[in-house]
Amino acid sequence: MIQKQESNYSTPTSIQILFNNQKLEIMKVLCLLNALSSQNNKQRKVEEILFYYSIVNFELDYLFREKQKSEKDIFPSSNQYFRFQTKINEILLLMSSLKFIEVKGKISNKLDDLKVKLLKDGRVFFVDNSSDYLKALYENYIIAFNSINYSMENVKIIKEGY
Repeated sequence: MIQKQESNYSTPTSIQILFNNQKLEIMKVLCLLNALSSQNNKQRKVEEILFYYSIVNFELDYLFREKQKSEKDIFPSSNQYFRFQTKINEILLLMSSLKFIEVKGKISNKLDDLKVKLLKDGRVFFVDNSSDYLKALYENYIIAFNSINYSMENVKIIKEGY
């Protein structure tokens, strides 16, 4: 009989939950959608969601301040943007199944071109489960939305990392 050997190289569950917490990611995206819809309640492209999520959660706002753009020793990890880009599909699917959002588009659309609209259930859930952390995050999203325009040029800056 062959015995299974336990690997000493596995990541503890507490660390996995810390760095791969779907519920937290859903709340962060829900927070972002609530902040964006407070400005105007229109549909948002997935790429715009990725853009503002990255600016706030990966602290990339400095890329858009002229003073710090020239500092050669500060480079963001663009891996964070692309890593989150791979997660967004699953997050949006879960949020859609929970009736928090509506995803609109055609099967031939690229993922970035799909549009997302916050639904009433998503607003209510966010308000009912808000915390000090989410309130501060909400304010940071509002600041980013008001100070940094979503444009193809600015998306390129984030994707390239400088």
